[in-house]
Amino acid sequence: MPIRVDLLALEPNVPGQARLTVKKWQGGEEQLEFSIQRNQDGFYLQDHKAWSNNPFWFKVSRFNLTANGEAMETQVGPNVVDPLLEGVANSQFQIELREQSQGHADKGVVRPGVGLLPSTAGGQTRSTYGGAELTAPSTPAPAPAPEIPELPELTLSTAEPEVELESVLTEPAYAPPPASVKKSNKGLIGLLIVVLLLAAGAGFWFYKRTPAPAVAATATAPAGAEAQACTLDSMNTLPELTFVQTCIKAAPDSARLLEIINQAKAGKHCGVAQRLYANRAQAGDALIANAYAREYDPKYLKASECFPAADNATAAYWYETILTQDPNNAEAKQRFEELQK
Repeated sequence: MPIRVDLLALEPNVPGQARLTVKKWQGGEEQLEFSIQRNQDGFYLQDHKAWSNNPFWFKVSRFNLTANGEAMETQVGPNVVDPLLEGVANSQFQIELREQSQGHADKGVVRPGVGLLPSTAGGQTRSTYGGAELTAPSTPAPAPAPEIPELPELTLSTAEPEVELESVLTEPAYAPPPASVKKSNKGLIGLLIVVLLLAAGAGFWFYKRTPAPAVAATATAPAGAEAQACTLDSMNTLPELTFVQTCIKAAPDSARLLEIINQAKAGKHCGVAQRLYANRAQAGDALIANAYAREYDPKYLKASECFPAADNATAAYWYETILTQDPNNAEAKQRFEELQK
């Protein structure tokens, strides 16, 4: 029976890092190795994120058992994570795991899980694992550094109006006493001017010190952005990964997500359809997982540019995903068993 392999995000998430978990493995846990082959050209993943027609074996000295004892796992880095996340539309990946002694071997389909980040996102998420490779920022990351010294200067500059206000407050102490009715009128006029200056200064100080309007404007901005996150216009204008991330964040319900996926298929945005399917299916949405399985199931396949041919192993993978959430799902169980034959 094929092994079940998942590529899952760490907790806390670390860009370019993942847990490779394996279920149904019948061999040992030490001195193993695996290769990864993509379907569209039969090439194998090499070291340094390259692809070649010759198998390359990633060696693992030992897999650890998961907390529940139902699987074994090992941590992998950017050399494995990045190429799988950057796969083109229709990319499927088969993994072969074997003992380095050329003993037991088995194959399965490997899928990137929910929330995985490429190593290029290293500047956006802070690592807590302390390794040099994990904490190294991507090339664009150092750009914001020169702005840091400017922050204290901005803070100091906001204090200047207070100094000016204090100088205004001291002026009434030097106003000459009224010597006559005429001079009293002049003094009253001067006092009114000082009061107006004080009011203007206080208003300026209050305006500078009150950030509430800016915060409110910022808080309302994402709502409008998310409302447009999953539209066809956004799909046609935004980069693929940006559209997928914003649409997932908007969290449309299953029926609406299927509409978006169908729009992506009709518009030949195959990568968008693949990523939306996989993300929600991995998150446990049985309706989406079932629809995704049928895209590869020879019993239900309706060939399209995005899903041109049946793939029993991939269909079985998604039916099995449904069964991990709903073991009593009769249809998923039946199709999974038939596809295993």
